[in-house]
Amino acid sequence: MKLILGIFLISFNAWLIADSTLDGAKLTQQYCSECHGKDGNSQKENIPKIAGFSSILLFDILDQFKNGDRPSPKTTINNKTTDMTEVSKLLTQDQIETISLYLSTQTFKPTTQPFNQALAGIGKQLHQDLCKDCHGDNGKSAVDDAPILAGQWKQYLKQQFENLSSHKRYMPKRMKRKFKKLNDKDKQALIEFYASPKIQLKY
Repeated sequence: MKLILGIFLISFNAWLIADSTLDGAKLTQQYCSECHGKDGNSQKENIPKIAGFSSILLFDILDQFKNGDRPSPKTTINNKTTDMTEVSKLLTQDQIETISLYLSTQTFKPTTQPFNQALAGIGKQLHQDLCKDCHGDNGKSAVDDAPILAGQWKQYLKQQFENLSSHKRYMPKRMKRKFKKLNDKDKQALIEFYASPKIQLKY
């Protein structure tokens, strides 16, 4: 009897996990895929790849959009204009959590794009000096409160650096102190460094 009960509980738990993953995939397809792709790997230069981010960070980002605490540029897809604030307001907290968990299980696929090798070398050193503690190994780490930067779209990175520079986007104190040390060339160098993962083989 105990053996049968044990088998039932294992099977039931496996079903719950599978069902949760399926719901996450469906919700992502319904609300996110037109912009971010079905697995979170956007093919649009102004829209970030979010696959493989930590579920905590994804939940926090969606919550920020929902509460109007993060800039939300308009995007036109299939002749329909929307933004992340509008989309996130359609989601319940449970749905946000489910989408966040699903996307965190997907594999981040770095984009291949042109980059300035000379500036990337400068960016490499800047990352080591100022950014490594939070953004990890050349920007490739997916930690709880920091996104994957290596292989992210350059156009999106540029937009975010501009938002940070103009104080349109919130920065934690530890990042603000270091960000203030960057001049315009430093910022461009970091963007070039993060723009392609191939630089990891060159420096």
